[in-house]
Amino acid sequence: MGQELGTVTLKRAMGFWQSFGVAVGLVVAGTVMVSLSYYMGAVGPVFVIVAFVAGIGSILIALSYAELAAAIPGAGMIADYTMPAMGKSMAIFGVLTGYIVLITAGGACETFIAGQCAEYLWGINYKLFAAMLLTLFLIINCLGVEWLGITQVICTLIMMLTLAGFGILGLLEIGTVNEPIGVEFNPFGWGTVATSMVGGIWLYIGIEYVCPMSEEIIKPEKNVPRAMISGVATIFVCDMLFGQALVRYAPLDLLTTSDVPQLEGTELMFGAVGMTIFALNTIVAGGSSANSHMAAVPRMLYGLARDGMLPKFMAWLHPRFRTPWVTIIIVFLCMGIPFLAGLDIDSIMGLISIACVAWLVSYIIVQVDLIILRKKYPTLHRPFRSPMFPVPQIIGIITCIYTISTSGWEAIGGACLYMAGFILYALLWVKFKMKEPCFKPVPITELTAVRVRFDDEPAATAE
Repeated sequence: MGQELGTVTLKRAMGFWQSFGVAVGLVVAGTVMVSLSYYMGAVGPVFVIVAFVAGIGSILIALSYAELAAAIPGAGMIADYTMPAMGKSMAIFGVLTGYIVLITAGGACETFIAGQCAEYLWGINYKLFAAMLLTLFLIINCLGVEWLGITQVICTLIMMLTLAGFGILGLLEIGTVNEPIGVEFNPFGWGTVATSMVGGIWLYIGIEYVCPMSEEIIKPEKNVPRAMISGVATIFVCDMLFGQALVRYAPLDLLTTSDVPQLEGTELMFGAVGMTIFALNTIVAGGSSANSHMAAVPRMLYGLARDGMLPKFMAWLHPRFRTPWVTIIIVFLCMGIPFLAGLDIDSIMGLISIACVAWLVSYIIVQVDLIILRKKYPTLHRPFRSPMFPVPQIIGIITCIYTISTSGWEAIGGACLYMAGFILYALLWVKFKMKEPCFKPVPITELTAVRVRFDDEPAATAE
């Protein structure tokens, strides 16, 4: 099933809406719905300010991803950006740190939550349903990028319309079964608001998942930044409409103590019918998250393998569908580890806290990459440029560090243990397997993912 590297290439077939679907598809997930409901209860309606500030920070971070994805549109994403900035060891570390723990914990948790909703609605064992959901999207992702794009557009539309629709109807008291309850805008004080940034960032984290698809996106220099920025804005509007309606009908203490606060809150707004509809929406969100994980992370691993930083068989593409089928299967298996290990949802949620810290570290790496590459390659052709450089990058780094500091020592300590393992692997692989300097930047003209153009070259040479 393998083939020589370079005989098959990724297929460029995704437009704006497919890109938007991938960007938003992971972010609006079951865990986010639970987290949104929890923080609306823990902070109160004033959480809208936290979400707005976090959204601005996420857009600033996204600007760096957008510039790098347009200038270096490689499937390896953070690896392709980091190699010319900080060398191959840091490139490997950036990918593994940001995404391996995440797919193992986050992917499983999303499908677990979807499975619990299916068990509630139809009596199907939640682990069996979760496994079926993972298998379905494994097949979809292996069949080609067109099927991936179609399913993401459908899932995203369903999720966003449901969130916004329930929020608008609840705020306007249309179809509700209970009277609204009074709630203060800031019931717990500004100290609580200041420590809830991790909840705000979690609403948008993962918006960069569209970047590894750059080699398969039509006009990535336009569609990637548009997808991420419009995605953050859409998520903010839909989440806040739903969240503000939720706290008008559900007691705040219920939202912070319930295992399924979004469902119990929806039942208080619209009764059993409303809760059933939202449970179906949560199932769609779980499937969308699984789809996004199996779309983006395999491309990053494929990009590493293509450049010799992972075993070569991981760079095989399917000769007919032109998908990185080996790494898609590897990600599928990683997402199945919690099933095989018998972990419960509480254990997986603990892993998600660790994954969030590690994910933010990878965000910091990308901001540093952009600063280094701007200084080192000032004439690199950049179809999209982050405005007001380096202000967005500095603010992005500060936002990530502050959010990590509020994540708790248990999450920070766990992330440090995983990251120590990843950096050790990266150092050993580059030093002894590749026999290259660990931190020596790779000349940007030697990247195998793309042909790089400089602004002083004729436009006709770029392709």
